[in-house]
Amino acid sequence: MNDEIEMRAQGDANNDGQLSKVYSGTPRQDFVGVVRAALIEQPSNTVLLIANNENVTVAAVEPMVSGESGTSRNVAPQVVIAAPDDEPALSAEEPIYFLFGNGDEYGTDARFQISFKYRPFEPKGSVAQYAPFLSNLYFSYTQTTLWDIGGDSSPFRDTSYRPGLFYRWAGSSKGLFPDSWRVGVEHESNGQGGLDSRSLNIAYLRPMWHMDFANGRRLTFSPRIYAYLDKDENPDIQHYRGYADWQLRYGREDGLMVTGLYRQGTKGYAMGQVDISYPLSDRILSRTGTFAHLQIFSGYGETLLDYYKDRDTQIRLGISVTR
Repeated sequence: MNDEIEMRAQGDANNDGQLSKVYSGTPRQDFVGVVRAALIEQPSNTVLLIANNENVTVAAVEPMVSGESGTSRNVAPQVVIAAPDDEPALSAEEPIYFLFGNGDEYGTDARFQISFKYRPFEPKGSVAQYAPFLSNLYFSYTQTTLWDIGGDSSPFRDTSYRPGLFYRWAGSSKGLFPDSWRVGVEHESNGQGGLDSRSLNIAYLRPMWHMDFANGRRLTFSPRIYAYLDKDENPDIQHYRGYADWQLRYGREDGLMVTGLYRQGTKGYAMGQVDISYPLSDRILSRTGTFAHLQIFSGYGETLLDYYKDRDTQIRLGISVTR
């Protein structure tokens, strides 16, 4: 799983008067997520890098190492990039937010969501060492609730529970080929019984493309294409959801971010959602901080219970902790 990289001197690395020297190198394989880099057979700090589904260029600063003569020895270092085992086993999946809005017939309402993914097999663990591909396996869970705050007793109008299992891997990033892939299965249910019970199971494929622009901005296109494995309680849901979620994301991780989601059913029914967020504080972890969050929703199927109902445009404002 490790990739050893031969480093090349940058600038005048032969100047013995320098306190530090800079080298760079390119790995021979693709990485996804957070990776760790360290010098081989030389004392150094571990460097954490974000792999953007492309070949990662590594820069390292050579430490000044004392030899037997007490002088520094100028040896071109080699760096090892490890598998992405520094990504937390538990990490963000979809945005986590709490938003308030002025609903239609329901009056004042709120929408909140929690979402995370969990990697059960530690890349350094015994199972992944025997079968390294298992370190790319994840469980996911997303829960979205609409809360009728303005109603009598302030009931939760509907909640969607979405546990899932997926596998992800790096793509080729060449030409039109995706930068990464996901394949998975997901169950969705509103947890109710009787006539209000809604549930379905899907299998999906999710390629992802990235395009980087000036000033650190990035455009990501990540459609999720799915097939229904079980939809007995919603036999015509494809008329309203179709077979794909079309999603675009544009912005800076440390600045304004805009995400758009669009679905269109086989009978022409459609929905659209736009999320706009801006950081209110520095990020504590990758993708984690406090963000002002504006959400605009229009169309069919905001909840699984009402998948066949069209709602007036909903505008909600609040905060998010991941996006």
